[in-house]
Amino acid sequence: MSASKEPTKQMMESLHAKSNGAKYPKSPLRYPGGKARAVEIILRLIPGNIKELVSPFLGGGSVEIAAASLGVRVKGFDIFEPLVHFWQALKNDPEELVRRVRKYYPLPKEKFYELQKASIDDPMESGAIFYVLNRSSFSGATLSGGMGPGHLRFTESSISYLSQFKAPSLSVDFGDFHEVIPASNAFMYLDPPYLIRDSLYGRKGDTHKGFDHAGLCELLKKREAWILSYNNCPEIMEMYSGHQMIVPEWAYGMANDKKSRELLILSKDISSSQPPTQPNLFS
Repeated sequence: MSASKEPTKQMMESLHAKSNGAKYPKSPLRYPGGKARAVEIILRLIPGNIKELVSPFLGGGSVEIAAASLGVRVKGFDIFEPLVHFWQALKNDPEELVRRVRKYYPLPKEKFYELQKASIDDPMESGAIFYVLNRSSFSGATLSGGMGPGHLRFTESSISYLSQFKAPSLSVDFGDFHEVIPASNAFMYLDPPYLIRDSLYGRKGDTHKGFDHAGLCELLKKREAWILSYNNCPEIMEMYSGHQMIVPEWAYGMANDKKSRELLILSKDISSSQPPTQPNLFS
């Protein structure tokens, strides 16, 4: 199945026309497949009457942070422990997190690869090291990526931002989507690992390699009230045949140098004719 091009074009034009250029708190993380440039488009598809948003794949959290800034109670989950340790440290004790991160600045190249291999039991230290690697790695891939040239994104300002970050209505916990999705009736935004060959996420990319794409699809077909971000490929389009699909037009990649290769897939209760006019989070 292919996405319906005409409804998709009309919807995207309407969504862009309604853009108010709002500024949202930025995620401190660099993340493969991050949605920082797509936040407003996605938020305009979320119904305005929701009180709670559940995210089974928090990752960099750009959409979730923006929704939280609009007063929505956001529950974020992820299976990648160092990532969850980072978010929990940032939420619970940002000053201690800053202290731990700063001791690695500036970061020598040999220390970067040493930290990638380290086994850390202390959650605060695990979260701090995750952030150091995230800001220093070539793609933000932390445990599976190489060190970026000059690692210019691990800076004093990136460290200071941690103490300024605020998202009081965002909570973060460990959770596998197999348990998270059936346990909640709340509206869901899902940004799972994509169906690709690259190993971008997790330790040695294992989160991408072993991901249960078919299992996710089966769970979503049993419920309503969700928006799913995925990569645009025939396998995914076939898997979600019968659902409205939008081909977005945001810039893609860490360097903002590629066109989007993604799909937004909507649950069947979100009509293809509704999103441009229905009350949404901006209403």
